[in-house]
This record gives sequence, C-alpha cells and structure tokens, in this order.
Amino acid sequence: MKKLEGKIAVVTGAGRGVGKAVACLFAGEGASVVVNDIDEAPAMETVKEIRDSGGEAVACVADITSSEEARNIVETAVEKFGRLDILVNNAGITRSAPVNIMTDEQWDTCVDVNLKGTFNCIRAASGSMMKPDHGGTIINISSVDALIGPPGQVNYNTAKAGITGLTKTIAREWAKYDVTCNAVALGWVLTRMSGEIETGEEVFGQKMGLPKKLRDRLMERGGFKIMTPEDAARPVLFLASDDAAFITGTLLNVSGGMHI
Repeated sequence: MKKLEGKIAVVTGAGRGVGKAVACLFAGEGASVVVNDIDEAPAMETVKEIRDSGGEAVACVADITSSEEARNIVETAVEKFGRLDILVNNAGITRSAPVNIMTDEQWDTCVDVNLKGTFNCIRAASGSMMKPDHGGTIINISSVDALIGPPGQVNYNTAKAGITGLTKTIAREWAKYDVTCNAVALGWVLTRMSGEIETGEEVFGQKMGLPKKLRDRLMERGGFKIMTPEDAARPVLFLASDDAAFITGTLLNVSGGMHI
C-alpha cells in the first residue's frame, strides 16, 4: 500500500526545487496535492508532471505572506478534495547582505516569506485540522543555517531559527487535536536558490553566501554531502507518513553532516 493513500496535502513553494520534489513524491505515494507557488507557470508545470504520472493535483497561485491568500490555499484543498491532512511549509527565499548594510526591505521580505508565511499557512490550516476526529500533519522546512549561522544572511538564519520555536509551540498546542508538527533542517540542496548562494550573490559590492572554494574545502574534509531535491523530499515523506505518527515537536537534521 502507498504511504499516503487517500491523503490530501498542501505543499507551498512547489513550483521548483524541494517543494516540487515533495509534491511529486507525495502524489506518487497516493496523496492528492495542492501545488502552491507565487508564480503560475512553475506551479502548472508541477501539476502537469504529477497528472502525467497518474497522480492527482491542482495548482493554487498565492502569496503566503498574505493571510488571506494563505487561507485560499487551504480552502482550495477543502473545496477540491474535501479536507486537508498534510501541510508542508516549504516556500522560502534569501536576501543576502551583511548586517551593517542590510536594508529594511531585505530583512522584511525574507522574514515575511520564511517565517510569517509559514505561520500564515498553519493558522489557515487550523480550521480544518483542529476539527474533532480530524487531525493532521504539519512539516516545516527549516535550514541547517539556523543552527550554524553562516555570515551574510542574518535574516534567513533568524527566520529559519524562528521556525523551530513555531514548530514546538504548534506541536504542544495542537497535540490534543491529533496534529503532529515537525521541522526539517535541510543542508545543501542543489536548487536554483542554492546555486545563487554557491557562487556568492553580489550585494552592495560584496560577495555573500558560501563561496564554491570554501564549499569544496569543507567537502574534502568530510564536512557534508550535497543533496538533490529528491534526496531532501524523502525525509519529508517519512514525517508525513504513519511511520512518524509518534514524532512531534522535533527538528530533524537532514544536512549531510554540515552540523557535525
């Protein structure tokens, strides 16, 4: 039997990268998936890929920094499939700059998407998951950067660290409703966003992120392994499945050794 047979899932930021891999993996395991992205074209591409493989999916274009649009994502799941069982808060962005020259816009945009957006979607899911005899599973995508604090991205590191507190609070508050809430601290994943960080984004004349030479040197020392989006999706599937029914309030480190 498929691990998510009959389940209804929402995956944010599912037009590309890890979110797309999670959505496709969930669909392959029997879930009906609401594919959220802020851009319509990649969302529709993910939906097409799932449908072409025999799965069931619909797109919902929405900006999760808006509480109203976050509610629309959940409403789409309920309207199209009748309920919501699994919420994966994956959408995220970076806006790199050193602390002393980081702008308000860079801070606000990054924190709004990565932390406020996650909160918005969880709050939107409350009306469905907190119903009697319903329950649900929430998985928040965090980052090992919240644990090691690499320079040049204090906004991203802080937002991802905040997800840990959010995860633990929801796990406690919603346990009586049979809802589990966990987070996954991902390491280096080969996505469009990590590619930008690898080469170093130039912000106000300064190169930010993890330079390729440093990354290669760390790997030579056995520091960490690089994942594909599909590698990153499998632990998310585990937390969404019945195999993790008694795991909640946990930050699962899936960083390939970056935090050793």
